[in-house]
Amino acid sequence: MSKFGRHLRPLWHLEADGTFLNHGSFGACPKSVLAAQSAWRETMERQPDQFFRRTVSPLNPDNALRQGAKRLAAFMGTTGDKLAFVSNPTEAVNTVLKAFPLKPDDEILVLDCVYNAVRLSVEEKCRATGARMVMANLPIPFTSNDVAGRIADAATSRTRLAIIDHIASAPALVFPVAEITRALQAKGVKVMIDGAHALGQLDLNLDEIGADWYTATAHKWFYAPKGSAFLHARNPGDLQLRPLSVSHYYNDPFPLCFDYVGTRDVTAFLTLSPAQDFIEQHGAAEIRTWLTGLSRAGIEPLSRIGATPIAPDSMFAAMRAYHLPQRRPVVPDDAQQLINGFWDTHRIQIAASAYQGKLLLRLSAQIYVALEDFEHLTDVLDRTGWPGR
Repeated sequence: MSKFGRHLRPLWHLEADGTFLNHGSFGACPKSVLAAQSAWRETMERQPDQFFRRTVSPLNPDNALRQGAKRLAAFMGTTGDKLAFVSNPTEAVNTVLKAFPLKPDDEILVLDCVYNAVRLSVEEKCRATGARMVMANLPIPFTSNDVAGRIADAATSRTRLAIIDHIASAPALVFPVAEITRALQAKGVKVMIDGAHALGQLDLNLDEIGADWYTATAHKWFYAPKGSAFLHARNPGDLQLRPLSVSHYYNDPFPLCFDYVGTRDVTAFLTLSPAQDFIEQHGAAEIRTWLTGLSRAGIEPLSRIGATPIAPDSMFAAMRAYHLPQRRPVVPDDAQQLINGFWDTHRIQIAASAYQGKLLLRLSAQIYVALEDFEHLTDVLDRTGWPGR
């Protein structure tokens, strides 16, 4: 028996009759990690005063949050003093945008596959400052081997900031962010990497990537509870990064000012170490190898129904996006019909999107998933079809 596969499902609370091929959207937290979070909550509620005044207080530079940040940072090739905890990458992006100075006609560069919440945040910043959002177009099917050059070419003399996906959400493409960062910084552009899907899915070294700011969530591929993410600043003094909410420690230096933003439940952050324990118990490298291999193995069954990956194998990791051919033009509702219909009728959870005029099916490998799950999905797709087939 393989070390990973459906026999690990009891480690999660996932519904027993479901086939789960969309770990990427919201993750799934193992029972043992949730139990560790419950233990932290009990600690908080047994003595709330001591918990907030000492255990997680920024007045203690070695508080429990800082200890967790130190361990997480080492896992990602950096140091804890460059790491602040936030609830999600969208909060991190808005934190950088709020602090970043822009003038009318300055430009912010994003990819055309930018996550919608990030796009809306950039548009809001541009409305407030008179700056402009510029998109680098990366059409699919993706064949270019000069991604960094194409993205850097989209930057102009007016480009001040670029927000680049590490693993793009809808198309699931993995971009060479270290190379992209160097190319953009050589043109004087500050770079923020939206690595929402990267932590746990890729072998990260943030200092080697070299981006000015990097954010990722921990509740997806790092198996942590919902509401756990981080903002990494290569040089914390470059911007006066402060939490979006003004609270007691707002004027403290980065990252301490993020440790206490009013009275809130910080147990998701404190549970990152138990999540890391879970990963190390199973082997971080072994997990990544399984995820990539299983995702690749899924190509063959999907090919039987004409579903084709939208990019070369080297541009995918644990997630892969397929083009589902249609007899008519795609409409946005096609994706939602596919997502909801397959769960309601077949108990299969997938992700889908109407993207660049195509219906994309995005499938996630995971250590509780096996090739038989991809086979089952293929059989159902073949039998029932999909919108516009």
